[in-house]
Amino acid sequence: MENIDFLYKMLKTPSPSGYELEIQKLIIEEMKPYVDKVYTHQNYNVVNAINLDSKMKVLLAGHVDEIGLVINEIKDNGTCRVTRTGGIRPYMYAGQHVEVIVKREGKITKVPGIFGYLPNMGKNEIKVSDLVLDLGTSSREETEKLVAIGDPVIHMNDYVMLAGNRLSARALDDRLGAFICFEAMKQVKARGSKIGVYASSTVGEETLGRGAKAAAYQIKPTCSVTIDVAYATDLPYREELHGELSLGKGPILTIGSAMNSVIHERMIKAAKKLNINVQYEVSPERTFTDTDDIYHSEGGIPSYLISIPLRYMHSSVELCDLKDVEEIINLLAEFICELEEDTSFDPFKE
Repeated sequence: MENIDFLYKMLKTPSPSGYELEIQKLIIEEMKPYVDKVYTHQNYNVVNAINLDSKMKVLLAGHVDEIGLVINEIKDNGTCRVTRTGGIRPYMYAGQHVEVIVKREGKITKVPGIFGYLPNMGKNEIKVSDLVLDLGTSSREETEKLVAIGDPVIHMNDYVMLAGNRLSARALDDRLGAFICFEAMKQVKARGSKIGVYASSTVGEETLGRGAKAAAYQIKPTCSVTIDVAYATDLPYREELHGELSLGKGPILTIGSAMNSVIHERMIKAAKKLNINVQYEVSPERTFTDTDDIYHSEGGIPSYLISIPLRYMHSSVELCDLKDVEEIINLLAEFICELEEDTSFDPFKE
């Protein structure tokens, strides 16, 4: 896949929800050669845009924040207590190596630590309050020389390519979505389309949805497409909740009350033109993605959600098939290139 190194750089850059500034700086620098304007926001949200003169403004959204933990207490014995940032699963941290992301005077360092596995943990459901962060120190004073209350904590691991063109990493949810938005925008520009594209690397999706809200208000788009992840159910324990969704079988198109029907039909048409197989997920109510916040903005923005099949969501070993990623990039670019300046997303006018 072209530009895969860009995705790898994103995966190597920690960005727990509320701490996204460094990854946004990386994205701005990487996208400089391709965009006409960069919109920033005090909450760390960023929108890269092309074709600013077009009255058709397509907002693409993929969030770059990740789940994690934050230090909220330093004990006299040097250990730390933590609280959650987003939908973490506490048991996945017990007995694991982690990193504390420390930023002081503009310099970022990573302090190694562990969450110990204590004898009582095997008898009880592990809660966040059970987790003890051990940095190897023996006193509060020693620990305070290394970290501070408010410093975020993430799993210590790297991306790895597995067999079958499958990528495993922490925070594929939703680095993949942001990467897809940027690559689709590049493809639209390369194809000579004059449609306005506003690719937002949104922040805070795992917590407050603050980035999607800011982007919708700032750009006031004609329509919006969010790219996020969905549970792959090719492992049997998820099928009863989410239907049949598999890695390597194509983009997941969403059917639901927040989905604009005109966009949906155009996505199906574009997929058929490109001979891309698609899968479907039904979301009758909330999607629990940036789609929800964008849909409810500016009086109701015509919105849509495309999902990437993902195994082991909200873990340190999330797994995707890069074939699905590439097909979503192509599908999204084709959808945009088929739009015209006066395309209507009002189903009453169809």
